[in-house]
Amino acid sequence: MAESLSSGRGVLSALEGRGCEFCADGTLVRERYKGNRAAVCDSCGTPRAQFWAISGE
Repeated sequence: MAESLSSGRGVLSALEGRGCEFCADGTLVRERYKGNRAAVCDSCGTPRAQFWAISGE
């Protein structure tokens, strides 16, 4: 569990598939946002959460 929380995978998994809070048409998907792991709206491109890589990751 610590690995999932520290890397953001658990949070991103929990957000994936939810509706976007910023537009009416979008659904959150896991992808890169400005080089970071993120949950991003597939319609408007707004990130809901993003995680910066720690050195060595």
